[in-house]
Amino acid sequence: MKTKYIPVVLWGFCILLATNNYNFQALLFAQEIDFHIRLLPDFSDLFITSDIQLDSKTYVFQKIGHALSFGILFLLLAKTIGSNAKAIVFCSLFAYFTEFLQLFFLRSGRISDVLIDIGGIYLAYRLTGYVESQGGLSAVFGKIADSFIDDKSR
Repeated sequence: MKTKYIPVVLWGFCILLATNNYNFQALLFAQEIDFHIRLLPDFSDLFITSDIQLDSKTYVFQKIGHALSFGILFLLLAKTIGSNAKAIVFCSLFAYFTEFLQLFFLRSGRISDVLIDIGGIYLAYRLTGYVESQGGLSAVFGKIADSFIDDKSR
């Protein structure tokens, strides 16, 4: 394997670890890794929407994490392979794969989470396009700094 793929593979591994660990909160707060296997999952669970809890801070935090995780994966992969289109396709397929795989680990794999993951991929893609149109990261940060300085001098 070429060394340029190491960050992509490591980040993908982190996503798999987080999404398939039995208790996400235990992983996040106590660094506990625990897997429970279910050999015959119910694939209809992918289509459950009754567990969407937009009033729960934990739920919203996890969904933001979904979007950020896959947005970062897109950024790493697009930079590594040099193709936004291929990175979008691969990351979207990986999003579906992680949700499907969760069904085998007593986790709640959901198509709604795939859509959130793809939303994060799309936002990262759009951010990449914006940054490129502005002349790169240094130009964007320069404009932000200039704006901040202008606001302070008023």
